[in-house]
Amino acid sequence: MDNQAAWIKSPKANVVVEPTPKYSPGPEQVLVKVESIGFNPVEPKIQKWSALPFDYPGILGVSFAGTVEQVGPSVSSVRVGDRVVVSKSHEDDADPRFGAYQKYVLARVSRLAKLDSSTSLDAASVAITNSATIVAALSIKLGLQRPPVAGESAPNGKKVLVYGGSSSCGGHAVKYAADAGYEVITTSSPGRKDSVQRLGPAHIVDHTLPREQLVEQLKSHGPYDAVFDAIGLPSVTETLVAMFGDQTASYYSTLPPMAPIPIPSNISRNFASYPSLFDEPENHGIRKWFFEEYYPQGLRNGQIIPNDIVKKEHGLNSVQEILDVLLDNPTKRFVCNPQDG
Repeated sequence: MDNQAAWIKSPKANVVVEPTPKYSPGPEQVLVKVESIGFNPVEPKIQKWSALPFDYPGILGVSFAGTVEQVGPSVSSVRVGDRVVVSKSHEDDADPRFGAYQKYVLARVSRLAKLDSSTSLDAASVAITNSATIVAALSIKLGLQRPPVAGESAPNGKKVLVYGGSSSCGGHAVKYAADAGYEVITTSSPGRKDSVQRLGPAHIVDHTLPREQLVEQLKSHGPYDAVFDAIGLPSVTETLVAMFGDQTASYYSTLPPMAPIPIPSNISRNFASYPSLFDEPENHGIRKWFFEEYYPQGLRNGQIIPNDIVKKEHGLNSVQEILDVLLDNPTKRFVCNPQDG
């Protein structure tokens, strides 16, 4: 079957579905027949807001799952017919052959996890990049200990604030830190509190409170050993700056600054392309643990809990509709099968 892809030809343009060459994998690469594209909330922000750098024309998408169609030279760890899930390497961002929004995609062997027959491809594709982001942000950047692959670590007496526990990325952060033995404080709207509570936080603060009350509530549960902002919007930056006040503090966010908000010199707001940290030589051990142990086993045993999934019909022709909805409602987790339609 020939390939098709959803291209973005210029900044802020809608996707265009077009025939695209079918690729041949090189060394340490495989060609995957994509059966589930997992959409990430940052992708419509890249398309419409230029939130992160992107090369045009290009193919968005970092998360996908499917069946190995062809293996490259010297590949022995993966075979044709294996079920896999992929989180694309940052090193391949400028190469459209690795973008998820198409029927056949190249993938690096080092960036895929093999799945057993009981694991849903949709569950795997929708959660992998957020899960990779959290492992890299919390354990590489913030220095948190890793959780066990099954079960929970004993309480370690340390506190972590995850702002935005009701978001898809924030939910993974809450579960990961709680499983690792941390006392987790997070935020949610009242309507989503019950779904966040099942992830194991010690306290949930209502983020719909007036700013002054919200800041006081966050302060009352501190001080924190680590702070992670899973939302990244200017309003959250302002809230966290007010919470820290005069104390010297450093925290990490899922997005770079999107507005010129004054941040006092005593506070450091940090951002990184978190999954790309796996490609640095000093982090190969944790990358191997993530793709070979934590993620595939965590999906299988319930350690990793994917968000509720909305599956759209019509394959690649549904991509722009999904991106438009995600821009206004980033808590929804969409998948589509590009082989449909």
